[in-house]
Amino acid sequence: MEDGIQVDVIYTDFEKAFDKVPHKRLLSKLRSYGVGEDLIRWIKCFLVNRQHQVRVNSEYSSFMPVTSGIPQGSVLGPLLFVIYINGLLMYMEKFADCSLFADDTKLSRYVSNQRDSTDLQKGFCALKEWSDYWLLKLNIKKCNVISLSYNNTIIKYKYSATVDNTIIELERCNKVRDLGVIMDSKLSFTDHITVKVNKAYSILGIIKRNFQHVDKDTFVLLYKSLVRSHLEYANTVWSPYKQYLIEEVEKVQKRATKLVHECKHLPYADRLKYLKLPTLKYLRHRGDMIETYKITHGLYDTAVVPNLMTSQVSHTRGNMYKLQKMHSNMILENICLLKELLICGTFAILGC
Repeated sequence: MEDGIQVDVIYTDFEKAFDKVPHKRLLSKLRSYGVGEDLIRWIKCFLVNRQHQVRVNSEYSSFMPVTSGIPQGSVLGPLLFVIYINGLLMYMEKFADCSLFADDTKLSRYVSNQRDSTDLQKGFCALKEWSDYWLLKLNIKKCNVISLSYNNTIIKYKYSATVDNTIIELERCNKVRDLGVIMDSKLSFTDHITVKVNKAYSILGIIKRNFQHVDKDTFVLLYKSLVRSHLEYANTVWSPYKQYLIEEVEKVQKRATKLVHECKHLPYADRLKYLKLPTLKYLRHRGDMIETYKITHGLYDTAVVPNLMTSQVSHTRGNMYKLQKMHSNMILENICLLKELLICGTFAILGC
């Protein structure tokens, strides 16, 4: 987006993925990974010869055999599913970037010309071929496309039905929920912040209705676990840079601290001192600094997190990790880990 290049992302969904994993094919994949026969027989006993029934009110259906699927809620369930779907990455890598989280799969690619969009379409077709072969059906109604760019060029991506070869155009959207974070086409995260603030207010209302008197220790416990956790999840990604959004998020804590009767009459800064709580803005900045420290010191997988520009010059003052803050527009200020904190000398706060 900084270079003015559009990125198209296709979000896909497998229909009842955990319930449709065929047992025989899963066991064959385990053998291909080199799992021993004793362990495979143990896993087979875990999967096969199961029955289930359905209850509606007080009535039960007859028992039916379970011919496919992995028991959900088990320790082995997620691991076996990841083993089954893991081959998809190698099948897709030549067409587009592919990211997996359990049964959620997304394809992304820079789209600067017609060839790029064609490759992304080929990647989606390859995903369909893989899913058809391994008997995991795509839920086309939940597959959609989002373009990340300031000026979107509308490119149509299509799905060909297996049965009747019907061509279906993938639905386009301006925002999508990605692992709990609402992503919009311009990465402003305004919708995500609004949702999280409203969620925090609703939980505050529940606390207020169920606790007539909240002391200091009880409030801090309830607030940190039930309210602030919603405002902290993935905030390194969506941390607001616009002043009105910063104030909207901070208002949640301002209202929350008034629930403690002993300090409700005090100014906001004094309430925070009494409760020993930092501002939410400070927590976000501190989190950015910690994340950057991890990246520059190689604590993350460099294949996942791109290398930042550092000049390790020993004869300069301070420390050897000097970060060059590049000129950028407002969108980079929102999503880049550097932000305004990451100038020379900020790591001194962390004792680096």
